[in-house]
Amino acid sequence: MNFIEKLKDDVKNHSVLKSDWLIKRKNSMSKEDLVLWLTQEYFVSVEFVNWFLNTASLTTDISAKIILVENIWEELGEGKKEDAHVSILIQFLEKIGIEINTIKILPETKIYLDKMKQITSENFYKALGSLGPANEYLLKLEYSIMYDSYKILKQKENLPESKFFQINLTADESHSEKIFNLIDKLSNSEEKKKLVIDGNLEALNAREIFYEGLLKFEEKI
Repeated sequence: MNFIEKLKDDVKNHSVLKSDWLIKRKNSMSKEDLVLWLTQEYFVSVEFVNWFLNTASLTTDISAKIILVENIWEELGEGKKEDAHVSILIQFLEKIGIEINTIKILPETKIYLDKMKQITSENFYKALGSLGPANEYLLKLEYSIMYDSYKILKQKENLPESKFFQINLTADESHSEKIFNLIDKLSNSEEKKKLVIDGNLEALNAREIFYEGLLKFEEKI
């Protein structure tokens, strides 16, 4: 198994994809489930660009900066505010009756965001591990689960077609490939590879806290 395949394997086998909240939503979720997940993903989406900015600031490698900034540019709708991923999420929430100014961040979501800020601010290679495998690649797997369930829910509840899922699944595929290529090119020592692996695992563990928050919220209700 090569280095990139190991990183992907660490994601696919991590307990975050076996979290109780996510597993229970495979092929079945309520509108309340969807709203809870989307509202907390909104806070993640707001911070997502900052993680790339943090990472870009940690290196003097121009080629690496270009790739990271390209991802940021695409995330921001290539200069069109209405096409920025966070704008598309806001539009989706509004279509299902949720106003952004009414939502509140869960404590566990805040912990997740704080941990990601820390990881993407302390070491370039750890930051790459947290962005490529543990975000772009992981999100494709998470969003696939949620999108499959949404398609079923959409028919039951007569909900709108979702550009949000489509654009994120497409972007995550291309973005993760770019970051993996960058990791493969730059991780030319065992020390650097270890830092990437550590960043990946730390970010996966942090993401698991995000889902623990959704589960706690559900149990309170």
